[in-house]
Amino acid sequence: MSRAPQVAVMGGGIGGLVAAGLLARAGSRVVLYEQESRLGGKAQQIQVRDTVLDTGPTLLTLPALVRETFAALGAEDLLPRFVRLSQQCQYRWEDGSGFVVHADLAETRDSAEALAIDEGRGVESFYAAAAAIHRAAGEPYLEAPFDGVAGFLGRVARRGPSAVLQGLRMTTLHALAARHFRDPRLQQFVGRFATYTGASPYRASAAFALIPHLERVEGVHHVEGGTGALVTALEAAARRLEVEIRLGTRGTWRRAGGSWLAGPAGDEAPVDAVVVNADPLGANGISGEPLAMSGYVLLLDAPVRSCLPHHSVLFSRDYRREFDEIFSGRVPAEPTVYVCHPAASDPGMAASGTSGLFVMANVPAMGEAFLPHTEALRARCVAAIEALDPSLCGRLRLLAERTPVDFQRQGAPGGSLYGFLPHGRFGPFRRPRSHAAPGLVYAGGGTHPGGGVPMVMLSGRFAAMQVAADLEARA
Repeated sequence: MSRAPQVAVMGGGIGGLVAAGLLARAGSRVVLYEQESRLGGKAQQIQVRDTVLDTGPTLLTLPALVRETFAALGAEDLLPRFVRLSQQCQYRWEDGSGFVVHADLAETRDSAEALAIDEGRGVESFYAAAAAIHRAAGEPYLEAPFDGVAGFLGRVARRGPSAVLQGLRMTTLHALAARHFRDPRLQQFVGRFATYTGASPYRASAAFALIPHLERVEGVHHVEGGTGALVTALEAAARRLEVEIRLGTRGTWRRAGGSWLAGPAGDEAPVDAVVVNADPLGANGISGEPLAMSGYVLLLDAPVRSCLPHHSVLFSRDYRREFDEIFSGRVPAEPTVYVCHPAASDPGMAASGTSGLFVMANVPAMGEAFLPHTEALRARCVAAIEALDPSLCGRLRLLAERTPVDFQRQGAPGGSLYGFLPHGRFGPFRRPRSHAAPGLVYAGGGTHPGGGVPMVMLSGRFAAMQVAADLEARA
């Protein structure tokens, strides 16, 4: 191909920005279309007075992968600083009991032992099992674009019989938790990691134990300035690589006469490849597929500096009931509430003597049917925060909120934050493939390898690899 390949990227989320930058650096002429007025996709940020809050992802794992991505973009100089949290998350229950996960495994074990006698040994055995799951399934899942079960199983087999046996013994995440912890509160702690993918721990694969393993080994980090600072850095990298970014422009694509046409509706032009940074289920108008959970997000500030750590979770009393309600299409009567207080580690996220809080509860992917529940759920979330930090009672101020309706308007099917529902023993491996057709590749949390900032970055890297292979095949 004598001329520079022409590539259209539809959507300026993290995955789209990474793919666009890498393809531009490899010599393609890239045009990125973003229907909103700013980039980032779900990774948005707001500022009200001196309070800065992310409205999407609030933590970072796998920092080495993020650094590698910026190095591949030639943009290491743009990368924000990462703050590694020594206290990764505090877990609380309504009876006043608590458990804290630390970067140091011995401290985590001591916290579990203080919660329930003899559960310190469970911490050690659980994390050992999680490490084995990561070696057997996580590493082969993340090391290459997913091209079907056969290719994945081949990568597993190359790790030896023990890896294959590990896969055959895979149970649900809850069953794995029950194998290592007798105390139901610590079983809830393990089960929470299924929610990272919008799933129920009672129906999701134990493969998701690789998430707490990676958090323990690689650490839980905060991006200085918030995840929004990472989006700003990616935008700067893409522009420096001469990616043409068209904000406020909805891009479309179609196949015509053996070629791809892409661009604004009615003004499409021939291109050599298209990267779609959108959920495949929503982008293809697929209906009837079971969807992963959505979320209700509340953004608050207070005229006092809270004593809350960076990450807190107040668990519901009946976890199984909570997920039964969600996957029956009902807003849970007593939701688990997650709270992020970024100023605990990054004082610049709020003015001195004040706090900003990101609050989230899991809800069904129910679109506009959620709206009648907004006020009651807001009140329950505020009550949960006040229980975690009584100094905030009566002092919280509403800045903004996000509901399944907002996510649906962004293109998420039914408002689902995660799209594909990975229930079942091999659920994670049935995620929609990124390589949809020659010259058409998906990137983002709805495709392989899944959600979360590093995974979405990896999807962008895989998308660029697959486009490059398609272009080479055509040359």
